[in-house]
Amino acid sequence: MGRIKESGSFDDSIGLKWQAVKKFVLSEVAMGKYTQGDVLPSESYLCQHVGVSRNTIRQAFDELEKEGYINRVQGKGTFLAKFHSGKAAQKTQMFALIIPDIVRTLYPSLVQGFDHEQSIRSYQTVICQTYNDVNKQGNIILQLLNRGIDGLAIVPPTMLSTPVFQIEQLINANIPVVACHRSIAGINIPTLTWDREGVGKLAGKILLEQGHRRIAYFGVSKYSVTEAHVKGLKAVLNDAGISLQENLIIYEPASDTEELENKKISMFIDLLGTKERPTAVFCNDDTEAERVYWIANKIGMKVPQDLSIIGFGNNHRDTIFRKNLTSVVVDEYSLGKKAALILHETRAGKLLMHNDQTFMIDLNIHVGTTVSRPNC
Repeated sequence: MGRIKESGSFDDSIGLKWQAVKKFVLSEVAMGKYTQGDVLPSESYLCQHVGVSRNTIRQAFDELEKEGYINRVQGKGTFLAKFHSGKAAQKTQMFALIIPDIVRTLYPSLVQGFDHEQSIRSYQTVICQTYNDVNKQGNIILQLLNRGIDGLAIVPPTMLSTPVFQIEQLINANIPVVACHRSIAGINIPTLTWDREGVGKLAGKILLEQGHRRIAYFGVSKYSVTEAHVKGLKAVLNDAGISLQENLIIYEPASDTEELENKKISMFIDLLGTKERPTAVFCNDDTEAERVYWIANKIGMKVPQDLSIIGFGNNHRDTIFRKNLTSVVVDEYSLGKKAALILHETRAGKLLMHNDQTFMIDLNIHVGTTVSRPNC
């Protein structure tokens, strides 16, 4: 059983002290220091090691008990509650979808497809955003367990690996889980994904067929997906007797800060100003492709005459720009529907809970107006 470290502390400047204690206890659970049924530290222990009064601890525990997170047994102690899929009085099944965010390229259609399959059965859908924060994801899962969800589809964060215990909590409560976009190492659950190296190969093939030889890659940041794109792009270029130079790969620094984003953009502008500049750019998604388009426009380059651009995204083109952008595409709406169906079939006993089957989504091409033969 996990214990609160003596050096452990919490931020008591946020709200009342009992709220800070409550937040501290939940964060310990979310990090896997306690599992269902574990005894929690005593009031006197917490008073001594967290540094608040016994009344403050009791008030925090009162709230945690009301919300169903803990059980207090007189003479025995305080225990982390055991979560169960569904509640006895619950009439409507509830399924959750956890995603990094709800606005970037693919996610809106994923949400729509997932929700469609729930709504036609009159099931409820809960959408949660992690902002690529693994700890936030852990807290969300804990809250969903407490709400008694009936199934979870999850797009894991891109930067850090999802801890196995986060998913095991769900499986142990007989709640089916399906991973979308990428698998979760160390746990046997179904995964819906596509060939990421294949995305790079397909983009490279399109540009090669148009006569491009100096092709750059522009990614949002360096992680498993963008590295797979580059690997696929390199493979198809190597087959054509062309090497992808390292200076033509721009996907760092990985940061949301304006200063570092501006640095990445400056690197790309400098690249476009070189004598051996690229004549085409493959971008890791449509959002970055749009960014590249406006960078080119800003420095007086015409697309596709001076610079061809190819992106990656959803086959549903929801803006004028994306309707005109040539992209490798996947059917994200269908992926969302498939994720929901897998959860339904698992709950019905048609699929095993521990099932490491991978469902591959087809890649296609949306032909727009941003790719043509190079003029230099």
